[in-house]
Amino acid sequence: MSQIHNSLEYYQSSQGLLRMLNKDKGGNALINQLVSNNDLKYQQKMEAMGISKKTSNTKYKNVDKSATNLLDALENLSNEKLYVAESVKEYDKSTLLKGVSNFVTAYNSTITELAKCGGSLNETFYKELTAAYQEKRADLEKIGISLVDGKLTIDQDKLNAAQPEDIKAILGKNSDYVNTVRGSLESIDTIVNKALAMSSSTYNPQGMLNL
Repeated sequence: MSQIHNSLEYYQSSQGLLRMLNKDKGGNALINQLVSNNDLKYQQKMEAMGISKKTSNTKYKNVDKSATNLLDALENLSNEKLYVAESVKEYDKSTLLKGVSNFVTAYNSTITELAKCGGSLNETFYKELTAAYQEKRADLEKIGISLVDGKLTIDQDKLNAAQPEDIKAILGKNSDYVNTVRGSLESIDTIVNKALAMSSSTYNPQGMLNL
């Protein structure tokens, strides 16, 4: 789990506890100050990511959408039917090849949208996704997928020649690479949605959340 994710989880749990305590105490001045300090730290973290109430957060919604599309592309590649011929039929590889192409397109879109966001969100997940590729570089290059300037490219001849079982080994549902990428994407989804929800909220003097 990324440091950004941990920071938001800590903020949310701390603020929730403070709100509960303050509700019981009817607005204790010391807890009010703790709420204020905690909220300031959160706002600073959001601004480091580029998320604030003063600017449009459309680009963060876009990165969340692109991450969701990439998750969908990976889910499609987990379909066992892509890798074997239907009964009494000759194996048709075209659907599998299209699935790989969709994965690469969705991956590159996610990298593009992260770059538009900038800040620690981009830095953290760009590094995570790049590290995931580098760890499995040989297997990915074997099926024609390379990393150039942070984005994936396809050598179509190598991909066409790749065996279905080799593609499945690196992009199927049991792949370590896929599991690592999926973990990063799920973190992006969680972080962005929580951050956007919290950035549109304010706290009253008693530390209670106003939506």
